[in-house]
Amino acid sequence: MHHAKLTTCALAVLLSCNANAGTGIQDFLDSLRNFESGINPNLADFYLENLNNPVYNYARVSAPGRMIRDCATGSMIPEPTTINDFFSKLGVDGFYNSQTPYDPEMFKSMQYNSMNAWGFVGYQLGEAVLIDAGYYSPKVVNVDGVEYDSFYVFVDDSTWAGCKTEALVEIVGSGGNKILATDVNNWQGTFVGKNGVNSFADLIKPEKQELVIRDAMHFNYGVMTQLLGDANMTWADALAKSWPGVDDSGNPIQVQATMSGLLAAAHLRGAWGTARLLTKDEITCDELGTCITKYVHKFGGYNTIFDTPANDTIEGSSYAETLSAGWGSDLVILGGGSDILALHESDNAVTTVQGFTVGDDFIVLRDWQATSPLDNLQIADTAQGAELSFANQRVIIEGISAADVNANPTAVIAESKIYEIAWSGKQVVNNFNPKLDKIRGTAGIGFKHLKAYETDTALVVGVQAADGGIYSSVELNGLTIADLTPDMFDNVTGGYDRLGFIVPLTSQNWGWNSVLTVNSFDPLKTVISMPLFNYSFSMLVLTQEGADTVITLDAAASQGDQKRLVLKNTDVTSLSEANFAFVNGSFSDAIIDIPVYYSVTTSVVGQGGAISPSPDANGVLSAKGNSDFTVNFVADAGYRVASVTVDGVSVEVANAYTFASISSNHSIVVSFEQGVSCPAPWDSAKVYTGGMQVTYQGKIYEAKWWSQNNLPTAGDPWRFVSDCQ
Repeated sequence: MHHAKLTTCALAVLLSCNANAGTGIQDFLDSLRNFESGINPNLADFYLENLNNPVYNYARVSAPGRMIRDCATGSMIPEPTTINDFFSKLGVDGFYNSQTPYDPEMFKSMQYNSMNAWGFVGYQLGEAVLIDAGYYSPKVVNVDGVEYDSFYVFVDDSTWAGCKTEALVEIVGSGGNKILATDVNNWQGTFVGKNGVNSFADLIKPEKQELVIRDAMHFNYGVMTQLLGDANMTWADALAKSWPGVDDSGNPIQVQATMSGLLAAAHLRGAWGTARLLTKDEITCDELGTCITKYVHKFGGYNTIFDTPANDTIEGSSYAETLSAGWGSDLVILGGGSDILALHESDNAVTTVQGFTVGDDFIVLRDWQATSPLDNLQIADTAQGAELSFANQRVIIEGISAADVNANPTAVIAESKIYEIAWSGKQVVNNFNPKLDKIRGTAGIGFKHLKAYETDTALVVGVQAADGGIYSSVELNGLTIADLTPDMFDNVTGGYDRLGFIVPLTSQNWGWNSVLTVNSFDPLKTVISMPLFNYSFSMLVLTQEGADTVITLDAAASQGDQKRLVLKNTDVTSLSEANFAFVNGSFSDAIIDIPVYYSVTTSVVGQGGAISPSPDANGVLSAKGNSDFTVNFVADAGYRVASVTVDGVSVEVANAYTFASISSNHSIVVSFEQGVSCPAPWDSAKVYTGGMQVTYQGKIYEAKWWSQNNLPTAGDPWRFVSDCQ
């Protein structure tokens, strides 16, 4: 997804928003934030001296993030702006205190809260990048009967001519996907709760925004890696590139690619724009003329949390991070957060790790070609620390001993297997570990494209096509919906809340007279998909059976097909048309059967037998109203039914009692006595089959095979059983 953003600082008359000194990832991010937010502590004196001087030429806004465009051209309207006005336009005037003009905490608060004229905040995070990083789901709108996501993306200013604020546009790199773009970031979507970011108010908290920017970098790095591969390029090829440019003073320079510079460039022009720079030497610029190579140069040369094919220093920070290393002889400096080190596969590589805490930090082997690389793991002590040797590669963890690792090696290092999901292809996976293994999205797949469902033996995650078919899937044997978490996915865009749950009905799982039971059904997000059946809602019968909803076909549609779809623990009244796909007509045409149930209170006097079906702990049976309900009396061996009392009135002794079309609550009491119960008398007109018993002349006979009008006393097909007492 293209998520180019616009720098606030580029609007300044002074372009001296210089990077801070330093080498590590936090130094890089601090420098980037100084530039992006438009609030640079290094300009404290400049701010103080020009509070009331129009030193900037900044966009006209009605409020922070609400730019007023020129209706003739769609462009912003720049106007002379004092520092006080500038702070007000960014929404940070309430944080600035001229009495403490050098307060670093004041500047940090201003930076994280700064919102430019396009609605980008803090690090200049916009809706699109938060969608990519999995923090945000956009507003969904309906245009001419078609649903579109709606959020801000960079398009030509002319799109907004005529005072337009919305336009259907195609997302670059998405393969034709269109959205209803807005002229600014309106933030009208939904924050999905990732890393505790549940609202815009959470987003502007420093500790949350730092996590978001790291996840945004990971997404951009993943996309750039994929696009480089598509162009038959490696990161080594990419980092050897350079382009002509100019420095801040306008002097010609050659801009050299570095990892930090490319990450900054992706923040300006998106991963796709940066990939075009690397693969096609395409230099693009934003609305204000800030070109991608400016970012590559300005933010180049920092240590990052991403590996390159060279011998790198990978440097973390105090925040929880996922770092990568292993393509060379790398030094990894963990920064104190709960970190994951993703180790690349490279023969003879030696990776040295500093600041590792057992039980808090973790090493994971991801995307390895070697089979079971940790099977021959060797752990030894060295002068530096514990040395882990495996698969022709070594990791030295400084400051800990071999004994520290041997106490629980899987708490220090483990293999993570990757299963890619694209637009086609199916794979079956055994022994998927939800805590380690990943389902990786490719080709711009987002959670909104994914559906999950259970089979009798597996959890299936697949991409659903427009015709309802699942033609690409990963089938995880032994897992259920309950095992599904956001952490099982890698490089899948959008909020996890957009992953849908389906019940895909096919001729195999819902054929003639089939019974399909769905154990986990969430009416708020699960869809019953019937693309292979030409059903209308008028053919469906939805019945409440106890705690479950049962879906069947009505008599006319079924033509004898008694198939049943059982949705466990589902209230039929919670279902709506949204829970069905590829069903014709209106949901109001479906037959909704919510039966009334009546209580039959049962009791057994004494011993010698029991009630069937088994009543609950209070002796109560639940009987569906307006239907016949039979209570059976099951005598123990050597016992027979002695008496039956229904609603306080004695009735004929028998082995069962049927309430015809039950319409009220009832009670039934049965007692048993020693003796053999006599079956029904022999009936000359009745057909008897093998095993059926009758009473004739005070004796019990049992049929050996089919018979009709054969006297029990005449021998075959009858045999004598016992006297009837």
